[in-house]
Amino acid sequence: MILTLALAAALASAAPEPAQMTQAQIEQAQASVSLSFTASNHHVFTEAERAQIEAIVVRSYAVTKADFPHLPDQVSVRVDPIHRPIVDTLGGVSGRAERPGEAVLEMSVTYPGGVAAAAESGLMRAALHEFHHLAHGWTIEDNRFGPGIDTAAAVEGLAEVYSEHYEGSYGTYPALDDATYAAWAAEVRALPWNADYGQWMFSHPDGREAIGYRTGAEMVRRAMARSGLDIIAISAASPEDIWELAGFERKD
Repeated sequence: MILTLALAAALASAAPEPAQMTQAQIEQAQASVSLSFTASNHHVFTEAERAQIEAIVVRSYAVTKADFPHLPDQVSVRVDPIHRPIVDTLGGVSGRAERPGEAVLEMSVTYPGGVAAAAESGLMRAALHEFHHLAHGWTIEDNRFGPGIDTAAAVEGLAEVYSEHYEGSYGTYPALDDATYAAWAAEVRALPWNADYGQWMFSHPDGREAIGYRTGAEMVRRAMARSGLDIIAISAASPEDIWELAGFERKD
């Protein structure tokens, strides 16, 4: 506990205060974000959809850059239309951080109300999530973190809770109850470093969904409550720090 409290104090003192966006920051974000749009057999983005998506993505970048100045000064974002109804349950938008400075956002064309409704429902959340990853180096290629589902859970949990910070509510999934969280966290923590990513982060054979994401988000919320750190400050912590702040013993 002494080590945990000392770590919390150090992070709190080092963390920048969340900045307010200004018109200058928005204009800088417009110059910093390069958007490209693809088409598919199912959808071609209209000019109105492009303008709506660009406005939300630029605002998301400005917010994240204000909170995390080390977010790259130039980022490219590809926006893809997708015909994958499972994404509709996630707010109609999915994404991934491909490599440093590059992200992909996927807009569901089957979302009730179409692409415009998906953008309104889930784009800000998804963009904040992926920009958080770009700011911290959690990318598919050139990832700055090591392997392991426990690592993935912590980093994805940070990005999920960061997006919740602005959405004002839980993101994709509801909070876990105490018993479920304790059981899932113990499972994740005990996994070997090469455990199946798709199984533990997305769809488990036993029917559970997003074990790693949900455990990680709950762990970050509880680490914040225990330490008194906000999401900006705690994002400076390493995955092992997050586990420790949440009450688990370190592995290193």
